[in-house]
Amino acid sequence: MLSRQIKDSGTLLDSVDAMRNWRALVLLLITLVVGALLMGLGTLLAGFSYFFVALFAIGAYGVMFYGVNAAGVMLMDEAHGQRSRSIVDAVAHSLAHSHRLLLVYLWLAALYLAGLALLAVVVFACKLPLFGPMLYAVVFPLAVAASGVALFALPMVVFPLSAPSVWNGATARECVSQLIAISRRRLGMVLVLMLVVACIAALVGLLIAAVLFGGVAITAGVSGPILGSVDISGGFDAAGRSAHAAAAGFGSSVLFAAACTLPGLVYLRGVSTVYLQALDGLDLAAEQAHVDAHLDYAVEKARELQEQAQARAQQMAERARATAAAATGGGAAADPSVADPPADAGTPASAPAPATACPSCAAAVQAGDTHCAACGRALT
Repeated sequence: MLSRQIKDSGTLLDSVDAMRNWRALVLLLITLVVGALLMGLGTLLAGFSYFFVALFAIGAYGVMFYGVNAAGVMLMDEAHGQRSRSIVDAVAHSLAHSHRLLLVYLWLAALYLAGLALLAVVVFACKLPLFGPMLYAVVFPLAVAASGVALFALPMVVFPLSAPSVWNGATARECVSQLIAISRRRLGMVLVLMLVVACIAALVGLLIAAVLFGGVAITAGVSGPILGSVDISGGFDAAGRSAHAAAAGFGSSVLFAAACTLPGLVYLRGVSTVYLQALDGLDLAAEQAHVDAHLDYAVEKARELQEQAQARAQQMAERARATAAAATGGGAAADPSVADPPADAGTPASAPAPATACPSCAAAVQAGDTHCAACGRALT
């Protein structure tokens, strides 16, 4: 495995060839210049309202986001050994697919939050009076190792390799499954290769900076006796030389912006190569099925918890309605304002019960008799 990593590290030197891709260079340079202009314009309009600062900042972020991803698409074609597509096709592809990267970041944020919540539940279980300290003695080193690897994977695996996955045409769900598979199977290899890519890009940046600063020293030394002292930062020592100072400042800004794009191209090409090497030999179908099973299980558990919460809320609502109804009925019975009206207020009196014995001789009589059969007294 170590020999393979060394061999793969040697192939990353081909990333330096990305500086020869002039279409990607032009696209990335235009992206950086337009983004800087939008940020500067928003800063100038800050005197009117800070709303313009936020508006132009969002516009600058959008331009740089889609522009850098378009350049990455062109370099991904080159990493596949193909001729990179045109600037128009790369920008169109970026506008159509780069938003998947934002969805990937949202899914990964949800996974990290779920892991943090699980860690909190486990640590809360360590508060048990007897077994808590013993459990925490095991949980603490495992949590330190897991959380450390998860945090270190963000700048070394998640952020660098999620964009190449989208450049390669993967959907958001496929991108997440590929990142999980790489983290599970090829984490060590990817860490070594990403360190090599970062070193190559930094070395290229240092070499370009040395070349430019040397050129600036020679050019300024020749221009001084002829044009006077010219400050490339935009300043000037006399009013007559302000035009040359402004020209020097503009030219140096464009030059150094182009110089910054070269290490960026090397880095983008390098992460594309690392992504393709990390996927080489992986059974993506099995990894996708594994991730889908876990995601489906998580979704099902979330649905069950939601249904239980809704049922519990419905039971509490029904219980509250029953309590309110019982309280309303008891109050109405005890309220004297709703007592039965008296009989002389228009309510008819009940009819008297029919006699069953003669009032004179106490002889038994029938309900329909009009006279007593024993003494002859009238009963009605």
